[in-house]
Amino acid sequence: MKKFLLSILTVLYMTVSSGIAMEIHYCMGERAGADFYGSSSDKCGKCGMTEQNKKGCCHDDNKFFKLADSHKKAANDFSFFQHEILPVPSYALYNWNIPVAGANTITNNNSPPGYQPPPARILHGVFRI
Repeated sequence: MKKFLLSILTVLYMTVSSGIAMEIHYCMGERAGADFYGSSSDKCGKCGMTEQNKKGCCHDDNKFFKLADSHKKAANDFSFFQHEILPVPSYALYNWNIPVAGANTITNNNSPPGYQPPPARILHGVFRI
């Protein structure tokens, strides 16, 4: 039901936004007929007068009805960069050099060599054959 209603609204909107052409026929000062996208006929259906006679009682008015174009294109002008002036930090005068330890340091590493943790299958108890 929603798709059906949406399709009807879409067709209606497309019709109104693209425009409708009407041809209104007047005979003897009164409106005799109206056609949508109609082609003009050579004779009047009411009095039988031909179209070539411009001074006669019949005439046609062509009107075009269209919805006002108030659509705007979406603006994609978002900027990731903030163009502002950042203050320069001022650091106190300090000797930032780290003193180097003596070259004769002794390491006391008593861990077993080449230790590797158990595989995940043993750690989680998954024994597949």
